[in-house]
Amino acid sequence: MSLRIRADENMPGLEPFARHGELETAPGRAITRAGLDGTDVLLVRSVTRVDADLLAGIGVRFVGSATIGTDHVDRDWLAEQGIAFAHAPGCNAMAVAEYDLQAVLDWLRENGREPADVTVAVIGCGHTGSRAAELFRAAGMALWICDPPRQRARESLPGVRVTLDQALEADVITFHVPLSRQGPDTTFHMLDETRLQHLHAGQLLLNTSRGAVIDNAALARRLDTGGPATVLDVWENEPRVDPALFRRCRLGTPHVAGYSREGKLRGTARLYQAFCEWKGLSDDQDPVRSPEADIRQSVETVEDVLALLRSRYDLRGDHQALRAALNQPTAFDELRKHYPVRHECAGLRVRGRVKQAWRPLLSALGVIQAF
Repeated sequence: MSLRIRADENMPGLEPFARHGELETAPGRAITRAGLDGTDVLLVRSVTRVDADLLAGIGVRFVGSATIGTDHVDRDWLAEQGIAFAHAPGCNAMAVAEYDLQAVLDWLRENGREPADVTVAVIGCGHTGSRAAELFRAAGMALWICDPPRQRARESLPGVRVTLDQALEADVITFHVPLSRQGPDTTFHMLDETRLQHLHAGQLLLNTSRGAVIDNAALARRLDTGGPATVLDVWENEPRVDPALFRRCRLGTPHVAGYSREGKLRGTARLYQAFCEWKGLSDDQDPVRSPEADIRQSVETVEDVLALLRSRYDLRGDHQALRAALNQPTAFDELRKHYPVRHECAGLRVRGRVKQAWRPLLSALGVIQAF
């Protein structure tokens, strides 16, 4: 039987779904009840809220979200209704990790510091946090990990286990947690006004998880009086970005840290795999690979590594684009909708001298050293 499939237009790689029925796409924020009558399969990203208000009585039987987080999906309600659900944890972990690494190295370069001189606290060590931790450690940075659920379960972690308050003493603090508002590990405003007061100008704060993990109003007040150098890819009350907070940030981008071409394709591919399992079909997709390219440069300094990363993606461009469009009400979504193609570092071949200290990082990035 032919299916009616509705998908967010920002999802690439939807062609396999089209073999199973009528595929229609729309902007994620424009996916509403009015356009879902007769829909069997719904494929979304993080901007579409999926719950009873959207789907009750519609007849959707399968929901897929090409995202790591699922705070925009009422999974309990879907389960109660017998609606199958799939998402894509880890699909864009490398893209986010490369974004974080670039932000940290840029800060180190500006402050004349070396990776071996800093401690990085990774808060949340799931798919994305683990990948970021891998890159930081490969770069030679000391690593602290704060992940209460994994710590309670006595799981293996890649760095020194610390509490949240201890983590806030690190040189670099980066958040990789889901947004949760209840339970023992709530993350809503986990960095609140009280904790923000402990941060100082000699630190770097990054958030690429969910905007409301940090109290944005309190952060703006803290940055008024000093506070840490701050890089935000996510914002409380998206798609609205507080211009005052943006101006106080070292770098700010429109929730695109994970927007590599490979990350997006992996997300769609994982949904298609789950869809095939739901339908009892086989999945014959090819693995997602980054394009190969030669880089003719040496890799001996922080500046060299930055140049390597920026040959694939320069996050300063996204900062400048958001700054230029900040006062336009639809800017946030438009920048995401028309995002240029961006690739991860895997597949790069360095044809030049590579200092021994940087070889573990290049290996972790998937960069080939062509001796």
